[in-house]
Amino acid sequence: MRLDQFLRDVYVPLRLRGRSRNSVRLLEHVIRQYGRFLGRPATLDDLEDLAVSQFLVDRAAKLSPHSVARERSGLVALWNLAQARGLVRLRPAVSPEVVPERTPRAFTLDELTRLREAAGRSSGWVGPVPAGVFMRALLAVSFETGERIAALLATPRTCWRRPHLTVPAEARKGRRKERIYELSPETAALVDQVTAHQGPTVFWWIASGNALRKRWKVITRRAGLGDGRDVQFHAIRRSTASHLAAAGGDATAYLGHSSDRITRRSYLDPRITEAARPRAWQLLPRILRRDDDSQPPAASAG
Repeated sequence: MRLDQFLRDVYVPLRLRGRSRNSVRLLEHVIRQYGRFLGRPATLDDLEDLAVSQFLVDRAAKLSPHSVARERSGLVALWNLAQARGLVRLRPAVSPEVVPERTPRAFTLDELTRLREAAGRSSGWVGPVPAGVFMRALLAVSFETGERIAALLATPRTCWRRPHLTVPAEARKGRRKERIYELSPETAALVDQVTAHQGPTVFWWIASGNALRKRWKVITRRAGLGDGRDVQFHAIRRSTASHLAAAGGDATAYLGHSSDRITRRSYLDPRITEAARPRAWQLLPRILRRDDDSQPPAASAG
């Protein structure tokens, strides 16, 4: 059986029923890439340790370790179900990818202020709403709720009842739990402006997701933050977690993570969460004097 057929006829009905289309799309992508590596459509017989390992080596020359790890996880997930159903004999023994752990990057208060000002200077219109109002509202709601941009864009306009914004379960990652957020008076006033239309959603964005990302890059560049991966929309969610944790709040519960480890590893920026704590050099004994750097070098012997 071909892997794409197994995905469609077996894996999706048993493992991805009711999940987002994006989950299926990622698996379709890795199956397609594996087939290109093999030079033919991949089958269940190609779920073999050496072949898959060679494929991952090839992918590592083209992708980041995080992307290779994601593709490995997809193939292993398909493989495990196929083995459990007796369609392949051996379980996978492909070693995990070594993925460097990066320090999470969030926006400091100063950076958030610069982003707010830059967003307010956005030109043009988003549907019937001035772009400056739309982008400031999107930034403010993203920060106060910690919700993903995709969830906010999918939230129906009828879910806004000032000062409460309800993000339905089907709009959120996992599609399991609805969340209700109380927004600040300032942010609520902006949301009132962006919902003054008859469109279907609170943030009525009719262009492509790529167009929204381009507009956000203009804002981050205008704010002096560049436009790299670490300042994209997800950095706002990390900022919510970091500032909440710094103030003594429960960032794990607020973001809906299953464990503190996920929050600490991927969301908490130590520049923010540890700002009020003594620095390590302040706790350690000093081994240098203030005038050490002004001492002339010792004369060499002979």
